Amino acid sequence: MTIVTWPVVSRDRVVRAFKPGGLPGAEAPFRTLRSHRWASAGVRVSIRAGGRLDGQRSLFSSLNVESALLARHGREDAARRVAQAAETLEAGPEFARLKELLAAVPVESADAVLEGRLPSGEAGQELGLALRAVARRTEHVRAAETGLVKVADVVAGQVTEVHEGYVVLSQLGGPSTAVPRWMAVAAHRDQPGAWLILITDRLADASAFVNAVPGISLGADPSPEPFTPFGRASQRARVITEADAAVLSGSPVPLTVVVPVVIEA
Repeated sequence: MTIVTWPVVSRDRVVRAFKPGGLPGAEAPFRTLRSHRWASAGVRVSIRAGGRLDGQRSLFSSLNVESALLARHGREDAARRVAQAAETLEAGPEFARLKELLAAVPVESADAVLEGRLPSGEAGQELGLALRAVARRTEHVRAAETGLVKVADVVAGQVTEVHEGYVVLSQLGGPSTAVPRWMAVAAHRDQPGAWLILITDRLADASAFVNAVPGISLGADPSPEPFTPFGRASQRARVITEADAAVLSGSPVPLTVVVPVVIEA
């Protein structure tokens, strides 16, 4: 199973990667990114309801976050390469399919996708398939950019425990990390079974920014065995699949207890 970052982001996410702590919606940083070709133009989606324009949204390949990080760290040539790759990806068939689906859903559902969430129902299932297709293509592009200088550390995993002040992020086959719950809430990943990614961007020798961002799984759990809460020795008692989470969140099956009764004549 492969866990990757949510493949589409808003313009604000791109700007925050370039100017951490900046004001949301700031125009100047994005103009700087575009003028130096450190960011793509994004994809404009016109959403219609009842035959009328209901709203417009812009979505960007998540590669733009990396190109903005590279630009901030002075890796300008690498930033341009990644931004160009994002531009190509946004012009591809995977993004075209995603744009088509987003144009047919309510504005609130399109906003949810930009935040890393899927709407419920059939529309959510179709959007999930389209997003995974974009994510796979994005990972293919990332793998091709072998010459990039690493500018951030990435920890990907699944939320396996939720407590009042923190959640536990478990890496598949790796260690667990406690994450402040407010960070998981901001990433819409504060429920058991959610895919969460921590990106640590070093600023100086003793300081860094840590961003919690939504993740998405590219594959199903290969294990054929269903989840059981009694298998505490198994790693799956701490790392559950989306199917497991769906079962556990459903209505419990009534417990039937058979008690033998002896009736004497």
